[in-house]
Amino acid sequence: MKNTKKALASLAIAGMTLSMLPYNAFATGAVPTRISGTTAAQTAIAIADQTGWTGTAILASSASYGMVDALTAGPLASYLKAPILLTGPGNTLDSETKAELTKLAVKTVYVTSGTAVISQAVLNELTDMGITVVPLGGIDRAETSVNIAKKMAGVTKVAVANGLQDALSIAAVASAANEPILLTDKDAVPASVTEFLTANPGITASDVIGGTGIISDAVKANFPSATRHAGVTAYDTNSQVIQDFDSSLKYDNVYVANGITGIDALAGAPLAAQTKSTIVLTDGTVPSIAKIVSGKLAAGSVVTALGGTAVVPESVRVGVVTGIVTPPNGTLSVSSVSAVSANSFKVVFSQAPTDPSKVTFNVQRSSTPVTVSATWNTANTEATVMSTTNFPEGSYTVAVKNDTTDLGTSTLAVTSQKVAKIIISSDKLSVANITSGSTTTQTGYATYKVLDQYDNDITSSYLANSLVFQSGVGDVVAKDGILTLTPTEGMNLIQFATVVITSYDSTSGVSTSATLNTSTALGTLSDMTLAKLTNVDDKALTAGDTSSTWYIDYTATDISGNATTSFDLIKGGLILSDDNKLTTSSSYVSAQVVQDPTDSKKAAIEVKVTGDSVSMDIPVTITAMTYTGKSSALNLTLKKAAMVDSFTVMAPAYDIAVNETKEIPFVAYDQNGVQVTNFNDLDGNVTFSPSNVTLSQNVDGTAKLMVGPFTGTGPQIITAITPSGKLSSVTLNIQKAVKADSLALDSSVLVSAMQEGGSTQGLDFGYNYGGFSAKDQYGRKIDMQANDSLYEVLATTTGNVTATSLNTDKSDATDSTPAIAYGGSGIKITAGAAGTGTVTFKLIAKADQVAVIAGDNTKVIDTKSATFSIVANKDIKGYKLDTVTNPIYANTKTDADAVPTLRDAAYEANPYVYGTTASGSLVVPTGNLVIGAYVDNTTDFQIYGGPSSYDSVEVIANKLANNVTTATTNLTVTIKNAYDGAITSLTTPIKSQTTTPVASTIAASVASFETGVSINASGDVVTAPASMFVAGKSLARFTQDGTKKDRAPVYFYAVDSYGTKAMQLAQILKVGEKSTATDAEFNVDQYGLISGTGAVPGTYVTLSGVTTNGLVKTIKIVFTAGE
Repeated sequence: MKNTKKALASLAIAGMTLSMLPYNAFATGAVPTRISGTTAAQTAIAIADQTGWTGTAILASSASYGMVDALTAGPLASYLKAPILLTGPGNTLDSETKAELTKLAVKTVYVTSGTAVISQAVLNELTDMGITVVPLGGIDRAETSVNIAKKMAGVTKVAVANGLQDALSIAAVASAANEPILLTDKDAVPASVTEFLTANPGITASDVIGGTGIISDAVKANFPSATRHAGVTAYDTNSQVIQDFDSSLKYDNVYVANGITGIDALAGAPLAAQTKSTIVLTDGTVPSIAKIVSGKLAAGSVVTALGGTAVVPESVRVGVVTGIVTPPNGTLSVSSVSAVSANSFKVVFSQAPTDPSKVTFNVQRSSTPVTVSATWNTANTEATVMSTTNFPEGSYTVAVKNDTTDLGTSTLAVTSQKVAKIIISSDKLSVANITSGSTTTQTGYATYKVLDQYDNDITSSYLANSLVFQSGVGDVVAKDGILTLTPTEGMNLIQFATVVITSYDSTSGVSTSATLNTSTALGTLSDMTLAKLTNVDDKALTAGDTSSTWYIDYTATDISGNATTSFDLIKGGLILSDDNKLTTSSSYVSAQVVQDPTDSKKAAIEVKVTGDSVSMDIPVTITAMTYTGKSSALNLTLKKAAMVDSFTVMAPAYDIAVNETKEIPFVAYDQNGVQVTNFNDLDGNVTFSPSNVTLSQNVDGTAKLMVGPFTGTGPQIITAITPSGKLSSVTLNIQKAVKADSLALDSSVLVSAMQEGGSTQGLDFGYNYGGFSAKDQYGRKIDMQANDSLYEVLATTTGNVTATSLNTDKSDATDSTPAIAYGGSGIKITAGAAGTGTVTFKLIAKADQVAVIAGDNTKVIDTKSATFSIVANKDIKGYKLDTVTNPIYANTKTDADAVPTLRDAAYEANPYVYGTTASGSLVVPTGNLVIGAYVDNTTDFQIYGGPSSYDSVEVIANKLANNVTTATTNLTVTIKNAYDGAITSLTTPIKSQTTTPVASTIAASVASFETGVSINASGDVVTAPASMFVAGKSLARFTQDGTKKDRAPVYFYAVDSYGTKAMQLAQILKVGEKSTATDAEFNVDQYGLISGTGAVPGTYVTLSGVTTNGLVKTIKIVFTAGE
């Protein structure tokens, strides 16, 4: 919150007249897609914050038996502009609700239940908080609804309900129409309701919610001009209410709430009423009304779930958006439960549950619970319930529930995982001669598979290690599904027509035997087919690209006809060179059988190219041949190295004026049709005309095309020619030289109310505060921070405010009047005595300053004004402390000798303290009102610096203990009112985290407001006096240890994921090949510290800053003789 543009846009408009806005108006934007908390009370608080209402609240019970009293509270909440908050049973007010009452400065609370539901102790607690309690509870729910209705004035129509969902269905509509809800019984009107209608003859119409099974026609007849709104079910009634009141509803916002729990819909009704929105009720499915509501949503409409996903699943919220209704289903049941592996059960359902997240699985071994997790198939009809470890042997029960509905319990016997079946899958023994050095060995191959009692393949698991394979003709070794038979010395496998291999498992007793026909031909493969060439980056096979690797997809079958990817079988079955290479038709390409990098048991065919270049594309054939005589050829094209083939220049969407250098769009492709964007691939490979058309490098390594400056107006032809001879051109119409045309004032930078007696605010062109921007006659922003800017802003005042000039360090300028802003300087506004004051900001040419000050307003280019209310000290009724919404980085060292650095401070939380008026409007306070700041977690947080002014409270986060990733604290700020000496304490929570900052961009800051410092339009060439770049100055935002900011007028910085500019760069480099300044004159270490005898005018250096995630910014500094 130290940033220049504070999020107070709601406070100020162009005229800056004081607005009396409620709490939260400053923070509330579009309604989110979900408003929820972990409890109903927290959800109600989140809804209350969205309403923006303060001062008054309605308190209801969150207990199911107490909610009936609050069913009718929605209309009163809207009438009083009072959010509905909740508290649970017991003698203590819900702590979070209590905090919300304090935050909203609530002075009056209407309580919907009697003391049997919300205890007297809770009411006393409210009274002790200085809150006036207004009880509304009656002897029954009907009388409570009457008591609530009596608090509303101007009532001409009532809604009548009996059921929970029916009352919730009409709540938002009735709240928007100032229509109280009266509760009745099905067959009789309660006496309290009859008395209320008799006492209020002005009530001439009524809406009866629900069918005759809920409210009889006889009861309906007792209400004036009654109209029934009903459906077959409560949710059909909700649908009918929405349709019947469609003409009075708006669909910019739609809310979805659970109709079973109801509590979130109750709290949400006043919020929905604010925008005349409807509340769609759900029972966990997407109701039929969703189709109608979806059709009425505009592009910017927001559908918001009230409550967490447990009460309103995200699929239901999305269903209301899309209009896809949940189809009706039969009764959900469990079809079967079975053990499918050593650590998992499969539960099969009769159909997909409406919300799988509500289905629970309770697994127990005897009476001991077992921790499991469930995964669902795509159709959500099967759930696999899995443990992280194998189930111990024993009897297990699996109890399944769908929400609260018991779907039954199954009992299963689990035995230890074991070998249940051994399968020798080959029917032939393949034979290969394996050569190693000068020795050739005959080897037989076959394949096998091992299954457990659940038919799971455990061939490569530890359980298969106990298997013994034997043969009468030699030794058999089994590994990963391959049997390797080495014949007894002196034996030739091909002499045997058949070979018998047996196997047994000594643990389980399982055995098998197979008689294999011996292959009469050498080799382990019967067939091999080469399919296609692949590359992880989809690169074409390109000559000279030695850094890339390609692979050939293939299919292979062993001698028995089984598909195989075994490295041993593939290698033994193909005719290969000594280094396992296939035959290729070109020496530029090699293909080799290697072990798959992702699985060493498998074979991969790796393709690489040599470093040689070719002048044209050439055909290449790769051939694989088995010992059985089968061959497969893959025909490829080796492409010549990619080069720029076409470069198309395009006209920009904006004007280019005389003396401007601007970027224009282009698109380039190589000869393969692949787009080329990299600067290094384009630089020097395209010829441009005229000479002031050049390529520059972006921080991500891509290229941009810059044109200009041009000295005259009119058409200018830009051409680009590639090495292949392709030409592209575009004609630009160069416009007249720019001149300032308009001034813009960003009112969000200012607070429209200031305390009398010296409170201050600042504005500038973005160096410290922001607030000003100027545009030229073409509607483009002018760089007003440049020292050589031709324009400035002059401030004049009337009333009880003054305006003076500010330096770049926010201090008063030496000659503080007249108040002028340009470059890095700004304007300070200071409040005087109570009343009002107006500041007029005039955009003028610097050359006209004297004339305008003398009163010649004909030379003023444009003006904007801001009016401030100067609030008297006695009218400051309270104070507000900003909230800290995002976690801060926990990085400050806490060693005995450690001192927080400037880099640490850049990650601080800096909540501002504002004064508030009786209406809750924010006021910029005067003086050093903050007398203390404290954190209750001093282990993980600390106060940085000494608090004094309203913007001086700073909290930094310490490094956390090992394995701790987050921490929280409560910041308490103590304030002394200068008017009456009253002491006030404010508290806000702050969270820290250890997530390492990641750079989102890298940039170079150039102090172009300094005399002699300028930067070109493309932002990559700086001209500056050599005297500003002396040894010891830093080219980084902070020095290596983060303690100093001894910066040169040019320095690198990265904006990180915390939104700061504090993170240390990986490296800052001097590019010697692109520098004329010698290392002895000018050099830089990796942290940006300058060394050397001093930069020499007339020389230049090229510097690159690099972030830890690879972003690069390169800039050239040309040294001049200026001071």
